[in-house]
Amino acid sequence: MDTNKFGKYFSTDVLHESPKFPGLWDASSTRHLKEFGGGHLSVDCIFINRAFLMVTQPHQHEFPQYLHFYSADPDDQRLFDAEIEIALGEDEIHLEKHIITRPTALYIPAGLYHGPLNFKIINKPIVFIDIAVAADYKRVGNTPD
Repeated sequence: MDTNKFGKYFSTDVLHESPKFPGLWDASSTRHLKEFGGGHLSVDCIFINRAFLMVTQPHQHEFPQYLHFYSADPDDQRLFDAEIEIALGEDEIHLEKHIITRPTALYIPAGLYHGPLNFKIINKPIVFIDIAVAADYKRVGNTPD
């Protein structure tokens, strides 16, 4: 960005159309910038404007993760007209399903199984922010999503 002393702390390489769901939404992301900020975390900020199944199966990571679900209405963040389903559990068979119907932040400790993640009803667009406390977003095991 800038060639001055602190310009190295900025990146404008953050807008990318999703390669996995072309045309469905655009993502603002640092996930592909492995060394950005010292490689401590990666962030995806995704505008969800229609229902779809983002993650089809339970999986886990070796790092903590924070998932945030917010209204995309700039006039009133309380207007959350969506329903999102996610399951959590100690293993991939015994999962507890949770329904998100209002602005929510979810902490997922390292090793906790989570998924599927289903944006089941999207009547008004929402913002989904996925923060992985790792430079390289990887799943444990062979999970293709």
